Amino acid sequence: MDFFRRLEKIDGAVNRGYARWGKWLGAGLLLFILGWGGWVVWASIWGPPTGPVTLIIHSEIDRPILGFSVNGVAGPNAFAHGGGKTTCCGSISGKTAEVVWTLDITHEQYLKGMRLETRRIVIPLPERKWGENDLHVHFLPGDKVLLGWSDNAWSPYEKHPGKDNKLPAADI
Repeated sequence: MDFFRRLEKIDGAVNRGYARWGKWLGAGLLLFILGWGGWVVWASIWGPPTGPVTLIIHSEIDRPILGFSVNGVAGPNAFAHGGGKTTCCGSISGKTAEVVWTLDITHEQYLKGMRLETRRIVIPLPERKWGENDLHVHFLPGDKVLLGWSDNAWSPYEKHPGKDNKLPAADI
């Protein structure tokens, strides 16, 4: 019976505490829910774009690319002077992008003594606008990499019908 007396004491203390502090607990809970709801509305209407990103590779180099990553999100491979392959989905954000790629070799290049090489570069990540969920990664000769956002499969650096085909001002 001692157990039940202690249980009744605890129950009485909880009831007294709730009678004294109940409205403050309810107000705090309501404030938390309204704050969270306000943040969700702000993030969905005025916040920065977020969400999954599709990586699209474009290679202009004479070696195949075995694989690459942008800020830890893995991308596809590509043949020499190839591309257009995609991988989905990862989250890429921040002001800079760390691009790591592995250069593969053809049979002829192997016979000439070339071997696998891993390269790394840190470059500014272009600003992402709402609706732009495709990150195009262009590998150019001389270990140069171009990044560009788009809202479709066309790269901002490629010519295609129906557009003015101008390069972004920062890349001219």
